[in-house]
Amino acid sequence: MNESVDKRSIIQKLLLSQPVNIPVFHKVALRLLQMMNDHSYKIEEAIVLVNEDTALASEMLRHANSTYNSGKAPITTIKNAIIRLGSQQVVNLAFTASMANSKSNNLLINTHLTKLWHHSHAVAITGGWLAVQIGHDNKKLDINADEVYLAGLFHTIGKLYLLKSMDNLIEAGILQADDSAVEEIIHELNIPMGIKVMRHYNIPDIYLNSVERHITDNWKCGVNDHFVAAVRLSCKIHNYIVRGIEVTETSEAAELIKDELLLLNIDDVTYVYNIVKAIAD
Repeated sequence: MNESVDKRSIIQKLLLSQPVNIPVFHKVALRLLQMMNDHSYKIEEAIVLVNEDTALASEMLRHANSTYNSGKAPITTIKNAIIRLGSQQVVNLAFTASMANSKSNNLLINTHLTKLWHHSHAVAITGGWLAVQIGHDNKKLDINADEVYLAGLFHTIGKLYLLKSMDNLIEAGILQADDSAVEEIIHELNIPMGIKVMRHYNIPDIYLNSVERHITDNWKCGVNDHFVAAVRLSCKIHNYIVRGIEVTETSEAAELIKDELLLLNIDDVTYVYNIVKAIAD
C-alpha cells in the first residue's frame, strides 16, 4: 500500500469514528421539522422562529418566489409564505435555504459544495415533480410531493457533512486533499455518513430509509417503494445530464433505470429526461 492510499484510509477512519459535531442543518430548519413531526406546529411560533434569523428568512423568501410561485403574486413575508404554502413547504424552504448557503474558503471544497447543491436541488425539484405526476396517474398511491422534495435534498447529506468535515481538517492542516482524494472519500463514505448524521439529528424514518436504500440493488421492499424510486430516478437522470449522457428509450442508460421506470409506470423516459434537463438548466 502506498503512502497516499494509507493516509487516505486513516482520514476515512477518522471521519467515520468522530462524533457528529459539525453543523449541517440550520437550527431553525431542524426546529421547524421537529415542530411539524411532533404536531406542535403553530403559525405564530414558526413566524417568530424564522424571523429570529433575518438572513435565513430572506433566503427562504427568495426560494419561495423562485421555486413555488412562478406567475403568482410575490411572497414578501414569512407569514404569507406559511399561510400560502403550508407547514411542509415552509420546512422544505428552510432546509433549501440552509443547504444553499453551504460555502467554504477552500476553492476545491467550495467547488464540490456548489456542484453538490445544484445536484441536490435538481433532484429535489425533479422528485417532487415526479411525485405529482404519479399522484395524478394513480390516485391510490400515497406519495407526498413535498416529502419527496425534502428526500431529494437529504439524499446527499452524507456528502455535505463529509465536505464540511474535510474542510475543517484541511484548515487545521491535518488533510492535504486533491480532487481525486475528495471524490474517493465521498464515494466510499457518503451513505454510512449520511445515515449517521440523520440519526444524530433524529430526522424522520422515511427520509433516513430513503438514504439507506438509495444506491443498493435491493431497494424495493414493499414499503415506500414509489417514494424511494422517485428520488433514485431523479438522481440518476441528473447525473446522466451532468455527464452529457442522453437518455432515450433504447439507450443503455434507460436500461440502468428500468426498475424505477417500471415501478413508477413511466413509458416515455425521453420526456422525463427533457424535463429534468430543463430543471437542471
